Amino acid sequence: MHFLAPAELRGIDARALEELLGRRALVVAFGEGELGGLAAAALLFADYAVVRTGARVSVDVPEAWAGAVWRLGKGTLKWSLEQRQEELIDETTDRDPQSWLEEWMRHRSVIALDAAAALIRGRGGDSLERAEFARLFALGEPQRGLGAFLAKVRPSYSAEPENL
Repeated sequence: MHFLAPAELRGIDARALEELLGRRALVVAFGEGELGGLAAAALLFADYAVVRTGARVSVDVPEAWAGAVWRLGKGTLKWSLEQRQEELIDETTDRDPQSWLEEWMRHRSVIALDAAAALIRGRGGDSLERAEFARLFALGEPQRGLGAFLAKVRPSYSAEPENL
């Protein structure tokens, strides 16, 4: 998993955006303030886009428009007329980036999230999905979640996300 904090998002350049688009692991981006240009593009191309309350996302460059199309698909034309920001992002929060990330990751498996992101990006079909699920079962990830469910507790995963 790769986490783009607000500082990394604001400082992103064309090379880093291209690198972001080539990643197979889950990408989570957290933006704040005014987000335009390549920062908006990186936010929109992330698998999970979070902004702090009061942030504004401007789709003002071709790369950001491509990110909007990637997120919205056929709904992009309708969005371009209304431009409701909440349709572009996954979550708005009042929390700071690090505490938000810790809470968001507390009951999620990084291994499972990365596997899902890779499958979605790869569009590899049934045989690739079967192989990936076999790998996850061999690692014991589903059993951890099932055990927690049966014990009526939330699962706890302790992997640290990688920063870009």
